[in-house]
Amino acid sequence: MVKFVLCDSSTLYMEKLKKQIQNIIDQTGYNMKISLLTTKIKKVMDYLEVDDGISIYIIDVDYDNNHLVGIKLAKQIREKDRNAYIVFNTLRTDSVYNVMTGLIRPSGFFKKPIHKEDMQILMGDIYRDYLNLQGENDDLFHVNIGSNIYHIEYRRILYFEAFQKKVYIHTPNQRIGYYDSLAELVKRLNNQFVRCHRSYLVNVDNIKKVSFTDMILEMKDGRKIDISRTYKNLLKKRLNL
Repeated sequence: MVKFVLCDSSTLYMEKLKKQIQNIIDQTGYNMKISLLTTKIKKVMDYLEVDDGISIYIIDVDYDNNHLVGIKLAKQIREKDRNAYIVFNTLRTDSVYNVMTGLIRPSGFFKKPIHKEDMQILMGDIYRDYLNLQGENDDLFHVNIGSNIYHIEYRRILYFEAFQKKVYIHTPNQRIGYYDSLAELVKRLNNQFVRCHRSYLVNVDNIKKVSFTDMILEMKDGRKIDISRTYKNLLKKRLNL
C-alpha cells in the first residue's frame, strides 16, 4: 500500500487536498490511503520513525514565513526514507531552484492549488512505479496512461520502442505508448529484456533468430528489429553467443 502524508500550515487546504486525493483513489481503485494530516513538522518526523512502507509526502516549502524549513524537512525525509516520494506544493515558486538541487530528489513541484488533472497524473505515475518495483505480480508490467493503469503480461511483450519522448510497448496485437525513456525502463526490468539498439529493448524469450551479419533480429511474430554496433556485444552476451 502507498500512504499519503500531508503537512501544511493550513488545515483547511489539507482537507481540500485530502478530498481530492480520496476521490481519485475511489475512482481508480489504487491501493492507497491517507495516513497523516498535520501542521506540525514533528508529527512528520514521528511518522518517519515508525513507518516502513511506501509513502508520498506532500509538503510546503514555506513554514512560518521561512522557506528553509520545508527544504530542511524534505532533506530529513530523504535521509530517513530513501524510497519516499516527496512532492512540494507551495506558493513559493521562487524556491524551485533550492528544491531541485541537493539530495532531495523530489517527485513533483506544484503551485497551490494542485489541479485535479495534475494530481491524477502524479498519483498514476507513482502507483505505476510502486506496482513495478514492489512486484505485486511478477508476471505483469504496469503502465499508466492518464488515470488508467494497464497490466500487461511480460511474456506477451515483444519489445519496447523509444520514439519522440515516448516508449511504445509492442505485443502481438497491441501498441501502447506512454511517457518514459528506455534508459529509465531498463533499470526496472529483469534480464528477460535486453537493449539491442538505442531505440529498442527486446524480450529475449520472443526472439526467433538473430543475424549479426545483417545486424537484424527477428521476433517470433516476424517483426524485424535493428541491432546497433553499440549494443551488439551486450546482446551477444545475453544470448550466450
